[in-house]
Amino acid sequence: MTGATEEATISASGIAADERRAVDSERRIPAARLHQFIAAVFAHLGVSAVNAARAADSLVIADLRGITSHGVARLGMYVAQIQTGAIDPRATLTTIRETPATGVYDADDGLALALAPEAMDHCIDKALATGIGMVTVGNSTHFGIAGSYAIQAARRGLGAIAMTNAGPLVAPTGGRTPMLGTNPIAFAVPTGPDRPPFVFDMASSAVAYGKIENARRANKPLALGLALDEHGFATTDPHMARSLLPLGGEQATSGYKGYGLAVLVDILCGPLASGLWGTHLASVQRIGNRAGLGHAFMAWRIDAFRDPDEFAHDVRQLLDELRACPPAPGDDVTGVLAPGDPELAATRANEAHGIALHPTVWADLEAISRQLGIPLEA
Repeated sequence: MTGATEEATISASGIAADERRAVDSERRIPAARLHQFIAAVFAHLGVSAVNAARAADSLVIADLRGITSHGVARLGMYVAQIQTGAIDPRATLTTIRETPATGVYDADDGLALALAPEAMDHCIDKALATGIGMVTVGNSTHFGIAGSYAIQAARRGLGAIAMTNAGPLVAPTGGRTPMLGTNPIAFAVPTGPDRPPFVFDMASSAVAYGKIENARRANKPLALGLALDEHGFATTDPHMARSLLPLGGEQATSGYKGYGLAVLVDILCGPLASGLWGTHLASVQRIGNRAGLGHAFMAWRIDAFRDPDEFAHDVRQLLDELRACPPAPGDDVTGVLAPGDPELAATRANEAHGIALHPTVWADLEAISRQLGIPLEA
């Protein structure tokens, strides 16, 4: 569940009830068709065919999983960053240093949607060869959802963690000025053959910034405790939000825990990756600025620790036991969900019926279509 607090009640299928009503009014497009359009856009801008397809993979998987804040809604941002020179569409991944189990790579301000999956491939290869692998990437750009990289490894039968730092949008606990990024962390493990992996994907902020953007599109208020205005006061108006609170909110509600997680991510993706951190990074909202982001990936072989089938069985039992927990009052309809259940439900729905796009997102895609001369068809 990327981001943090979900304000709506989760329906039995795992999709928020008010989001379901919005989805019903939105336009749907088959995932394959959306992928084709995105890849064509990146190829038109000078990205190689292979990398354009990988970049499209990254955005489509976000929309399939219902993480619309990091899907095709961000395509316009990537287009603008390439057109202004902030992202080099032809950049390649460079090896800075390497051991059998570790690697340090430089993305050279390239399209991280394509280069970060390549780095994760190296991490996977190292884990398969040695039992465990860890790699970092510096001098990079926005890489989409962290969960896609953890899934990339889990599909190969590995456990994985993926994270990235980001431009300053989050105020430290007790502060009112943005000093840290939303700095997401994702974790995934296989749960057995022909079964979807367990995936947990979260921002270390109280909410992902994309959720603020979604609230602005829908003109819906935020829950209290997610954002601050320009003066450092709590606000529920998404249009007034200038910074986010750490996961947990304020000091009294344990916001220092999300604050600490954000610093952890910054250390692994900044200093350890020979990169930047905090206020030294550029926000993705600042079109034309080179981001300077860093990423860190870890992967490990399950059989280095125990029999993979036994591990998968125990993970499934754990998740089933959580779902069987007696629900709290007000949650009787849905019952207790395991982490990742809403994303699984969204994936099934979007694969069956097409990906639902908000009218403003569809309008943005039409504008890109007209600008670049690339057809967009539902």
